[in-house]
Amino acid sequence: MSECLYGLKILRPNYNTVRPKEMTRRLFINASWLLGGKTASSVFSAVQTVVVARMLGVSEYGLLALIIAYVDILNQLFDFRVWETATKYIGTFWTSGEKEKTRSMIKLSYIVDISSGIVAFLIAIATAGIASRYLISSPQAQMLICIYALSLLIDTANSTSDAILRVFDRFKTIAFIASLNNLIRLIMVSTALYLGMGIKGVLLSYIAASFVGFTLRLFAVAKTLKDSGIERWWNARLGLIRQHWRGIAWFLGNTSLTGTLKMANDNYLGTLVLGYFAGKEAVAYYKVAKSVVKLINRITDPIYEAIYPELVKLFSLGAIEDIKRLLKESTKNLGKIIVPIAAFIFILSYHILYFVFGAKYTPSSIALKLITIATLISLLTFWINPAFLAIEKVGLRNVIAIGSTLTYILLLLPLAIKYSYIGAAIAFLGYNLTNSLLSLFIIRRSFRRNPKRVKLKLS
Repeated sequence: MSECLYGLKILRPNYNTVRPKEMTRRLFINASWLLGGKTASSVFSAVQTVVVARMLGVSEYGLLALIIAYVDILNQLFDFRVWETATKYIGTFWTSGEKEKTRSMIKLSYIVDISSGIVAFLIAIATAGIASRYLISSPQAQMLICIYALSLLIDTANSTSDAILRVFDRFKTIAFIASLNNLIRLIMVSTALYLGMGIKGVLLSYIAASFVGFTLRLFAVAKTLKDSGIERWWNARLGLIRQHWRGIAWFLGNTSLTGTLKMANDNYLGTLVLGYFAGKEAVAYYKVAKSVVKLINRITDPIYEAIYPELVKLFSLGAIEDIKRLLKESTKNLGKIIVPIAAFIFILSYHILYFVFGAKYTPSSIALKLITIATLISLLTFWINPAFLAIEKVGLRNVIAIGSTLTYILLLLPLAIKYSYIGAAIAFLGYNLTNSLLSLFIIRRSFRRNPKRVKLKLS
């Protein structure tokens, strides 16, 4: 990643000169901290998945996956993905020296985040009985949904807190909190299972760990804002950003819709459809296959989070050609890492499942191969989402997301009914292929038509 960044110059806040090494150094360090944090988090999360899958068994693990999927998809439906909007507007106001507007945007972001979490929690509680009876088909699901729904009240403010930490370059803090939070959750979950508390113990452990992470983030944000001279933001007047409300609402609405569709397609839609038509065992096989490949996502996530603010700055300078060069080189360097990993998983899928999860999960070997290919296609085009946001084409991003989702649903329903978890994996491959091809076609046209062609000076 770092190879493709050297020599790139951007305009620093409050400066009129272009500084090449500053952007390179900041982006590399930020991405490195996030990658380190997410790598550690991935290790803890992977160990947790193995422990839970082995100790609960196929049927119980499938039920746990359905409970989590139902509550999380409700959260996604009402989650506005505030972090992308907060990163853009808090960063813009702060860079422009508008301290009071920065305080107002922080307050607005928290209000939206917390309100959406409360709504999602209430709906989860109200619909728990219906989901238990008609979707999950388990008598104990209603109680488990109500327990896990508590996490919606705890996690709501985290996206805004992380956005603030990103804007103020506290990537080291984000990495530390994420790693520690996953380690604590692993310890709590393992203890609960050892004590024979079953699914209920696992969910209670999730909630307890979420509360720890929520508290750590609030302390980190409070210190960060105090160090930056921003205090008592909760007393800020929202009227100060009244002229920006329309733009904020448009950006927030579009990123929310796209994020909800992507999250549902990547994590929950296939799980819920399988749970309804094929049963808990099929869900367990599909979920285990997804969890193995999910490790590769940890490589691109930090690059996405670190590169997005820089792409916004480059676009503001009209440096379209330099954006294209940066994206091309970063994809090339990323491919050198993830292609061998994907090939390793594809070739040794059966052995990975056998030695890590146990012989009872080896039937998901074919599904793992298909999901590996689908994920590789998606990750090699990781830059599309931040690029669309940076060049202010959030509407086009929604068009692509809707078209890809419709394709996914049309494939998923018949294939999952006929071929169970293998059919769901085929549908997931079709979805990723459609999304990537549509995105590449549209963003290439957007770059060609964009009038901002100011060339950055390269060293």
